[in-house]
Amino acid sequence: MIAQVVKQYARRRVVGIIRRIVQGAVTQVARVLEQSQGGGSINTAYIERLNATFRARLVNLVRRGRALARQASTLYAGMYLIGTVYNFCTYHKSLRLPGIIGGHKWLPRTPAMAAGLTDHCWSVEELLNFRVPVPHWTPPKRRGRPSTAMEQLIVQWCT
Repeated sequence: MIAQVVKQYARRRVVGIIRRIVQGAVTQVARVLEQSQGGGSINTAYIERLNATFRARLVNLVRRGRALARQASTLYAGMYLIGTVYNFCTYHKSLRLPGIIGGHKWLPRTPAMAAGLTDHCWSVEELLNFRVPVPHWTPPKRRGRPSTAMEQLIVQWCT
């Protein structure tokens, strides 16, 4: 789904806003808005906030900066690192829950806590030391009888 917000200006002030759906159905967009924002209308606040966060934390994305991403893989890895720190290690004021626990008026939450992926705010060290389990290895499909070396690998890694 793709939605667009077009702002109309007059004398450097917004005088009108046109919201249109470029791709997808109106019912789909309404359902996603209800799930993500609790209703409301199409707006650019969330994506603009995310873009500003990436620009502030990743030097290659700064406007009019001299730093360039020499390789796409470097920029790709930086975006993943910033995104995971943003979601797992940073409290967001808009996600906090009301309640009095331990003398605090609000319970701070990260996006990962709000999504139910974790029960605590991770430290950056904990995030970087997290070991992702290796996926189950399946031997490649080959014609003919497998070699003894391949059979030993299958016994070692697939059982």
